Amino acid sequence: MTLLTLTCVTVARADVSTDVQEWHLVRCLKSISQRYFSTGETLAVSLHEEALHTSGRRSENFTNFGPVSIDVVGYISEEMHRTETRSVVISNVFTDYEPTEWNSNHKPESYLLLAPSSCNHESDIVQSVRSQLKRLSSYPEWNPRARFVVTVMNISFKYNAVEVSQRILVELWKRKILNAIVLIPLTHTSQSEDATDTRKRPDGHIMEVPALGIYTWFPYQGPNRCSVVDEAVLLDMWLMEDEGNFVRNSFFFSKKAYYNFHGCELRVAVKITNFITESTIQNSGNNADLTFDEGLEIGVLKLITRTMNFTLIFLPQIKNFRKVQEESGNYIGYTGLLMNDKADIAVGGIIRTATSTNLTDVTTSFWKIRWQWYVPCPVKFPGWQSISRIFSLSGWLCIFLAAMLAHIVIVFLARFQIQEIESFKRFVDAVLDVWALILGVSILSLPRTSPLRLFFSAWMCYSLAINTVFQAYLTTYLVDPGFEKSITSIEEVFASGTKYGFSSTFFDRNFNNEANSKDVEILRNRIDCGDMVTCLLWTAKYRNISSICNPELVEYLYYGSKYSDKFRGYQPCELKEMPVLVTDLLMVVQKGSIFLDRMNEIICRLVEAGLPAHLYKVSPEARKYFKAISSASKTAAEEYHALTMNNMQSAFYLLLFGHSLGLMSFLMELLYFKMHL
Repeated sequence: MTLLTLTCVTVARADVSTDVQEWHLVRCLKSISQRYFSTGETLAVSLHEEALHTSGRRSENFTNFGPVSIDVVGYISEEMHRTETRSVVISNVFTDYEPTEWNSNHKPESYLLLAPSSCNHESDIVQSVRSQLKRLSSYPEWNPRARFVVTVMNISFKYNAVEVSQRILVELWKRKILNAIVLIPLTHTSQSEDATDTRKRPDGHIMEVPALGIYTWFPYQGPNRCSVVDEAVLLDMWLMEDEGNFVRNSFFFSKKAYYNFHGCELRVAVKITNFITESTIQNSGNNADLTFDEGLEIGVLKLITRTMNFTLIFLPQIKNFRKVQEESGNYIGYTGLLMNDKADIAVGGIIRTATSTNLTDVTTSFWKIRWQWYVPCPVKFPGWQSISRIFSLSGWLCIFLAAMLAHIVIVFLARFQIQEIESFKRFVDAVLDVWALILGVSILSLPRTSPLRLFFSAWMCYSLAINTVFQAYLTTYLVDPGFEKSITSIEEVFASGTKYGFSSTFFDRNFNNEANSKDVEILRNRIDCGDMVTCLLWTAKYRNISSICNPELVEYLYYGSKYSDKFRGYQPCELKEMPVLVTDLLMVVQKGSIFLDRMNEIICRLVEAGLPAHLYKVSPEARKYFKAISSASKTAAEEYHALTMNNMQSAFYLLLFGHSLGLMSFLMELLYFKMHL
């Protein structure tokens, strides 16, 4: 397809060298362009010819049109530019350029499709329009909501204008093009009857006046006239006499805003998600209708369709709901259903992506999803570590050094006093006395001299303080050992050396800054997780990866879903940092869907009224897990601890250690006395 962008103003008048009918065709298109093609907008002109010619000034950028002179196309171009400046993109189907070579900066707001005059059969005309639409729709700039004018260039061929217009409108509707008219010559007297009813000869016979008909159609006019082009409606006619004029001066592109769809069916592709619970109701026959509890997404959908008077038809579940393409290039999932016109709307945890906006149309967001980093939660300290955690290492060293210094001072003070008891003068007895005071037990004998009594009083106060602190913290740690240090920042995640588990499809684009060392580190150690539940379970239970999820889903999985038993006791912890991503929860419709504007209007009103938040709170699944959260909070607030063997683990370890020392001392004494007696 040859693509040329023309921005020019042509001031030369077209020299009418063609016959009168061709000249009127140009005049009619000029009148339509002046009335409906806005200044400054892009106009796409589509041709369908196999032979390109470059003979003469007017054929330089256009295709030869066979029986209709090439000047007709030149005249059309001149009339498009005569009074206004606009950007014109001209495309021809029979070229090899790829769609990516469309260099327009804006989507066209108007399309002019020229069906070639070389078509000698009605089917050829329809096929020409079909081919042009297929080519145009392959461009990223494709705009099915623009104004479309399809012009049948064949003036001499005899055909049924109503039937041909209807078939062309069918092709347009397959691309969800509604804002369109078909400009076609009326070749039979009956087709131009309205234009000739006041033109009678003196003998009473009607004088036939050649005319161009302007046809369109209006869908959803009743329950039996939903989305089938069953009738082409004649809006107006251009009389091909004198300077030419429209008979009725009707408005061709009236806004076809639909508020009541008369109970027509709306086919819904849906995916069971955390807030959509399926229910199946058996019919009187063998078929089963799918219905869904009114959670967040289904509740919003039902409010929209109730307002628009639709009948919901839920399609059967499909595999790979969110997958876009197979390796062969075929579109699958909800995208394939929408593009192949097997569904009208898709719902089920769909977020905005580049693919969804290019291949389909998306509604306004009705719910924001915040995606955060989740890391393994800190685990409780083992019970046997309770004693070692009462004091820090330096604290324990100070206590032992103070005890060693104390028995040296005791021996030193006792040996300088003659009347002091001999046991205080021996190092072994002094050590026993010091540790007896630390443990809060009595010593064998009391000191007799004032210096030693004063030191013992000071040491007894020190021991009482140490013992009180020790017992208080020991009891606390026996009841609740506490948790190890938690990860609180992404820097600590990097330092931990864990892998990163998340979906490459949705999140890789958030870490594509190669200049950022953090992004490079994350992608290098990323594990592609197709199943978010598995990722979270590995994060919470096996503590070997960090993952990305939204807080509502984490709470739901932990408290109120079918996975709760797997997660019980293993909950991932959220990093309280900036979100990795904030996405929009939305619905997806076919490209160019006429429902979109009305749906967006309703969604905006629902969001302003706070109804999505209300539906989220009252949905069955949400009530289930909110109740579980409330129960868990109540249990935690009223919780008391009975000291069990598990709580007393460190105390029994210490007791075992003491008994082991005592047994070793006893055996050593027996061995000593046996050797010396």
